[in-house]
Amino acid sequence: MKRAVIVLNTAVLLIIFSFYGCGIADQTNSDLESASATEPTTHIVEMTGDYEFAPSSLTIKQGDSVKWVVTGNKPHEVASGPVIETEDGREGVPDGHWKTGKMDSGSFTYTFHSTGTFPYYCDSHVDVGMIGTITVQ
Repeated sequence: MKRAVIVLNTAVLLIIFSFYGCGIADQTNSDLESASATEPTTHIVEMTGDYEFAPSSLTIKQGDSVKWVVTGNKPHEVASGPVIETEDGREGVPDGHWKTGKMDSGSFTYTFHSTGTFPYYCDSHVDVGMIGTITVQ
């Protein structure tokens, strides 16, 4: 009888500790997943010497940032807004979210706090198709 009680108590303790251990593991994994899911990310867009944004289209999360980096040997700028076709060719229409000056080198970073689609362009090279879009989910 004494041996049966010891075996039963040991079994109960093993069951309790195994459930307790699973709860800690699940909680720890869940905390890690939620922390990494909420960390903002900085995405890189290169402004190349070939008059393009690379990548030209990017989908990011709300709170993420985009860093435009001049990688070629030609100056560029980046401005937010749509591009329209006119009699004289393409023209960027600034919408006021951001607009850099001409950059021979360096970078510009913008953080997206709201969802939506954000078109942008290089004012100097919009006619040759240097345009892009950021989609924020």
